[in-house]
Amino acid sequence: MAIEEIATVNPIFSVILFFVAAMMEIGGGYLIWLWIREKKTIVLALLGGIILFVYGIIPTLQPAHFGRVYAAYGGIFILSSIVWGMVVDKKRPDKYEIIGSFVAFFGAIIIFYTPR
Repeated sequence: MAIEEIATVNPIFSVILFFVAAMMEIGGGYLIWLWIREKKTIVLALLGGIILFVYGIIPTLQPAHFGRVYAAYGGIFILSSIVWGMVVDKKRPDKYEIIGSFVAFFGAIIIFYTPR
């Protein structure tokens, strides 16, 4: 059974793929951010670029067309970014960031998992 078939049969696996993609995109981007904004070593930028390349492959494992996958992924990315900020940057989100991220997350669930 191919990975996209597993994601079709098991929505939990599909959600995991979305969150793995988000962590890779945010993590890879963060490494490049550190290189540019914090003047860290270029090795971090190169590693970030590799991670971002692999991130680009993960959404192709989802069982839907490009537009639907990326629209739903946007909501997962927003929520994941807020969590990343809390854990890595130690920044507490305000109530509007929390509300907005949950609206986006539930929008992603509606876009991707509503039966058609």
